[in-house]
This record gives sequence, structure tokens and C-alpha cells, in this order.
Amino acid sequence: MKQYRIGDFAKYLGVTPDLLKHYEEVGILQPQRSESGYRFYPFNATSILIESVRLRNYGLTLREIGEILVNHSVDNAGMERLFEQNLERLRQEIQLDEALLREHEAFLRWKEVLEERDWDWEIRRSEPMLFLPHTNRDDFLRDPRIYEILNDWMSFIPLVKSSMRVDESGGLTWGFTVPARDAERLNLPLNDAVERIPARKIFYYKYKAQEPRFYQEDRELPGHPAFQTLRALGLVNEGSYYRTAMMPADWQQALRYHYGYYAIPLAEQ
Repeated sequence: MKQYRIGDFAKYLGVTPDLLKHYEEVGILQPQRSESGYRFYPFNATSILIESVRLRNYGLTLREIGEILVNHSVDNAGMERLFEQNLERLRQEIQLDEALLREHEAFLRWKEVLEERDWDWEIRRSEPMLFLPHTNRDDFLRDPRIYEILNDWMSFIPLVKSSMRVDESGGLTWGFTVPARDAERLNLPLNDAVERIPARKIFYYKYKAQEPRFYQEDRELPGHPAFQTLRALGLVNEGSYYRTAMMPADWQQALRYHYGYYAIPLAEQ
């Protein structure tokens, strides 16, 4: 049977030599070795490689592919289970990609509005939200329940957003917010550390600013633009409010502006 050097075999199959070496390391491909150490791949390895790529693109791991093609330790029922599991995983990945696309497009639309002026506002009824507290002004919270689920929450930023809660006494707590509906879609883990924010009427103040207001969050601050606008509209804040970072500049000021919004609950009238 005709055999091919690694470079030629990779070229004829549209892959890289590194991929062939990786498949050899996990035992899927088994090339012949010459006395000088060169790898030679038999022509019939073509079907194994193509099948391996097909299974990989269906979402199977290399270990699972090896069990199917090399060890023959997976029967038809096992194959069906693997495909069903990976089909569900693919659905979840597609849902996540679609959600990230919607988030990115929404931010760009919002950013376009804020290019014309540095602020915008709207009043609408929010959907139920979840808040995972994480830090106070200058230290991490010591609740171990937070760190049981924090890694999963962090992995879904920017669908999960960095937010600061300001309570009625002026206390600050940084954490992460996410709509309850998205948390369910993303399968985010929840526990008693997660606070639930009910749906209610909200004043949303969107801003673009050169300096964040990390330590100036005071509902009585006369010059605070969000509350200045709120008072001008004759509206009254009731309960804790949240400031959410959408695109903050880094500490080296690589970005010119900070983008974010305030979500201020309104007294029911």
C-alpha cells in the first residue's frame, strides 16, 4: 500500500502536520517509522482521519473518538448517547453565540446614540434580575457560597455584567448582575448567595464619561447627572440602585471613555 511522508499526507488531506502528530499522540493514527525516524502514513489512514475530523466536528472528544475508531469499545447504543449529548451541547453553544451577538449589536447601537451626546435615558419595567455580591469598597466578601459559583458566572461575561449596588444608606457592593431568564438559559449555578431583584419600574440612565464615579455614588450629590435628570423629571427613587459597567477603560486608559448605565427603581405612583 502506498505510503506518504507527513508533509505530503497533511497536504493531500487539507490538515496540518501538527494535527497528524496530535492524533498520533492520542493513538488515533499509527504511522510507520523509517530507520531514520521519518513518519510514513499508509493510504488507508485517510478514512480514519476523515472520520476522526467528522466526529470531532460533531463535538466528540479525542478520547471518545479513539474508543470508537481504535478500541471499538463503543457500540451503536453508546454512539447514539454520545451524539445526543453533543447535540445538546451544540444547541447550548449556538444559544450562547446568538446571545453574545445580540449583546454586541445592542451595545454598538447604544454606543452610536452616545456618540451624539454623552447621556440618554428611558423608563421601562425591568425583568427579574439576579445579583451575586462579590466585593465592598476595598475588599472581597468572605461568604464561601460566592466562590462556589463565581467561576461559572465569570465565564459568561459580558452576558453577566459587572455591577455596583448602592443601598439606601449609601453602602456600596460590587458584584454581577444577569437577567433571571438568561441565567436559566445559560444554566448558571445558583445558591443562597444570589440575590433576586424583582421586576419593577426602572429609570435607566445611560452614559459615556471619561472618568468613572467609583467612590462618588451618593443619591444626595447635587451634581450627580443621573439623579439630576431624575429630579428634573419629577421622579422619586425608591430602594437600592445599580450602576452597570458596559465597556470600562482599563487602568492604563487605553480606551477614551467609560460606558455604563444606572438602573434606578422608581416609587410606584
